[in-house]
Amino acid sequence: MSFQQQQTYDPAQQGGYEQNNGNGAMPPPPMQQQQQQQGGMPAGDGGSPAPFAQQGAGVEGSSGSVTGDAKTTLWMGELEPWIDENFIRSVWFGMGEQVNVKMIRDKFSGNAGYCFIDFTSPAAAAKALSLNGSMIPNTTRPFKLNWASGGGLADRRDDRGPEFSIFVGDLGPEVNEYVLVSLFQARFPSCKSAKIMTDPISGMSRGYGFVRFAEEGDQQRALTEMQGVYCGNRPMRISTATPKNKSGGAGPAGMQMQGGGGGGMPGAMGGAPGMYGMGGGPPMAGYYGTPQPMNQFTDPNNTTVFVGGLSGYVTEDELRSFFQGFGEITYVKIPPGKGCGFVQFVQRHAAEMAINQMQGYPIGNSRVRLSWGRSQNNSGPAGTPYRPAPPPPHYQQMGMPQQHNPYNGFQPLQ
Repeated sequence: MSFQQQQTYDPAQQGGYEQNNGNGAMPPPPMQQQQQQQGGMPAGDGGSPAPFAQQGAGVEGSSGSVTGDAKTTLWMGELEPWIDENFIRSVWFGMGEQVNVKMIRDKFSGNAGYCFIDFTSPAAAAKALSLNGSMIPNTTRPFKLNWASGGGLADRRDDRGPEFSIFVGDLGPEVNEYVLVSLFQARFPSCKSAKIMTDPISGMSRGYGFVRFAEEGDQQRALTEMQGVYCGNRPMRISTATPKNKSGGAGPAGMQMQGGGGGGMPGAMGGAPGMYGMGGGPPMAGYYGTPQPMNQFTDPNNTTVFVGGLSGYVTEDELRSFFQGFGEITYVKIPPGKGCGFVQFVQRHAAEMAINQMQGYPIGNSRVRLSWGRSQNNSGPAGTPYRPAPPPPHYQQMGMPQQHNPYNGFQPLQ
């Protein structure tokens, strides 16, 4: 069964909601089809294509026409991870509707957070759309509904064509995916989706995420135009990211952090006051002062990240969840009692981005320090950092390193 692409209700008309209010509430759309405006409709969930047709006077669907009277498919987004097809069907069955459901899956995280719902008639679909903003029964989240575009249940645009992504850091806890994607879609028509990484246990935002674009031009503009723009209560820190379906090999030159601080450290992490806890000092293992170039002491084929300063309560699954947003992971290992761990990626550029973006990030009850590690297939102990620690400081007057001086802090007698 195929579904035709439709024009969509424009929130800028008929008292629609503001683009960046974050509450996701909007009034029921009018029964007659509205003329589409630039920017379209914000998507509801990261990893999901924006549920609106691209701008233009008319949009061709699978049959090459626009039929305003045949809309029976809705997009439903911002779903909790545990929600599946059976739950969605039961929700609508309780409201007297027989529906077909297609849940979209993400190959890394499983549930992509959105689905397509096909109703028995256009009238039933329009009635269901009026529930947008009301609470989903037996959940803590409201309905996020819109007319589906691009073929509805038969659409898999998330698996087709190129993607161009950016990394967004310094997001406040008040920013959700709906707010983030709305902000970018208001300026960049090809913005497809946004994904904010969350803690798997608490569900709280980790303060960073990714925004996808269908056009490279919009991605490049966003790198400069959105740098430092406020999203919620904080200015965003933007750098490049590589989409999951990009071909392998070493990361391109564009993978260098576009908007970060000096020395390859992004502004989201580098230079932030207090980022290393109460001590205020930089992490150990080669990161004294200005960080050295990423490839200076490393094997260009290395994809293993050393994670130091780990709390003893962090599990391998939890550590994986912090890094899986950067790319496909081969393995995660936390040696017992060592206070460190190792994350090996399939592609090197994913490891590079993880080291840059997660440096000093709080995991468990401590902030981690990252450097390159050796994979289990290489010689030497698994996970041994390639980057050597700096030599101890030399003190001419005392004649010995500071850490062995029992009289440290005293001035010599004149």
